[in-house]
Amino acid sequence: MEFQTVDTYRGDEQGLGSWVGTHPSLDGFAAARRKATAAHDRRVMEAARLYADCLNGIEDPVLIREAMRPTHEVFVSYLAAKYPGLYGNLREAGRVMPLRETMSFSDYQALFVDVLDRMYYGYYNAYPVYNKALVRVHQLRDFRVVSRYLLDGVVEPLTFTDAAAPAPQRALKGPVPQKNSSLATANDTSPIQYAPKLAQAMTSVNWRAFVNDDLGIFKDLANRLSIAGNRGISKFITGFYVDAAGPSATLYTTAYKNQIIIANSGGSTDNPELSVQGIIDGLNVLSAMTDAGGDPIIITGRIKLWFGPSLEGTANNVMSALNVYVQNQGGSTNTQGFPVQFLNVQPWMIQRMDPVMDPYIPIVCTTSGVKKTMWGMTVDPQAQARPAIEIGFLNGYETPQIYQKVPNTMRMGGAPEPMLGDFYTMDQDMKIVTVMGGVQIDGRSTVASTGQKV
Repeated sequence: MEFQTVDTYRGDEQGLGSWVGTHPSLDGFAAARRKATAAHDRRVMEAARLYADCLNGIEDPVLIREAMRPTHEVFVSYLAAKYPGLYGNLREAGRVMPLRETMSFSDYQALFVDVLDRMYYGYYNAYPVYNKALVRVHQLRDFRVVSRYLLDGVVEPLTFTDAAAPAPQRALKGPVPQKNSSLATANDTSPIQYAPKLAQAMTSVNWRAFVNDDLGIFKDLANRLSIAGNRGISKFITGFYVDAAGPSATLYTTAYKNQIIIANSGGSTDNPELSVQGIIDGLNVLSAMTDAGGDPIIITGRIKLWFGPSLEGTANNVMSALNVYVQNQGGSTNTQGFPVQFLNVQPWMIQRMDPVMDPYIPIVCTTSGVKKTMWGMTVDPQAQARPAIEIGFLNGYETPQIYQKVPNTMRMGGAPEPMLGDFYTMDQDMKIVTVMGGVQIDGRSTVASTGQKV
């Protein structure tokens, strides 16, 4: 039932009688009712005008969506100025607008008839830096060159002497070789150096794209930048132990004796494939490491087993083994090579290992075949006084930082408009920044195999 105005009841002697004409509060009710009706009519008129402008191409249809459920103050200000009366007051912009009282989605068939279902799938999941566990990470104070010194020797080997013999004469010695005499130049005393460099990735989106973005495509820009930063760090680290031909030729060398081959490990094959036997050969190579003076190096700490995505299944099978049948290193074979004796052992070789799958190995290594089979082991850099690789980050940038250009577009007498971005281009600019450098230190705590079994 519709309500009638107070004027209808005045003089209705069979209704409320003379009380209607004498009660003063009904005058205020009637005035408020007339005011509300006028405001409602004005909103309907402004909504109709907005709808007509969108149909005629004068306004962007996105304004109809913003009129019903605003998402930004820019649209609220524009609609309030262009279609006065559409809002009762600007506070209503944060709630559902009165336009919903007069229009529904059934009124917009001309706009939505060709779209039945639309959906936007966001960008990929956050990308962790898997291979950071393979390097020693240092904090750097500035952009100057970093020097790392290796002091070999210094202390003479323990020797036996006659207790009654006279004391030996003392003499100052020359520079102590800082690198293994079998590496590079003999008696090399130069420091190992590197300098951090700026690395950044940028993105820019125009105001028009933001206005037309009714699916929220650009809401994940920060996530995209974060992924780009971590990917860059991961690929940067991979480049220190992998090159285009396989394991890095400057880190895995004959001088370091850290290639998994028969000459270094006494194994059954050169460059074995990733397997229990290959891991045993790699552990034998690590155990045989000696320093520049020929004395053994004690390998302590956990070992990181690194490999590419093609070997993830193999690595997980090996790491999940419950027992292992061994014919070498404890078993025996006949002259034809057939096993005569098997040993059923617990998988001791994996108990101190952590798998590290590096997805950038087949990207950095471009040699067909090798990029799918190469693998290696690196002793935890935090457990070794001399790590295989060092990566340095400028203080505050170990985690890449995201920045946004301050918008410099504003209304006359108003505040900057975040949506409008740059005054000339109307672009919003964002970037992610990190500062890092790195270098190979010493190859005696890592071993590798091409996986090309010979």
